[in-house]
Amino acid sequence: MGNRYFLEVTCPECGLHDDDVYYAPTCGITAWECPQCRTKLDLEKQTGISKEDASNKEVIKFLCDKMRLSE
Repeated sequence: MGNRYFLEVTCPECGLHDDDVYYAPTCGITAWECPQCRTKLDLEKQTGISKEDASNKEVIKFLCDKMRLSE
């Protein structure tokens, strides 16, 4: 589990603008396909946000460990 992002993307091929692109790298949603010309964009390359950057695994683990200790 991790952070999710809503992005604005402009297709480099046809210029279509999409202001509601969902990017959730920890869930495997890492690409966008232009609905007009079918050009595919790698959203990690476009944003510079990797799966590791978006992950909150360590925070969740810390909170779970803290809860276990307080029981």
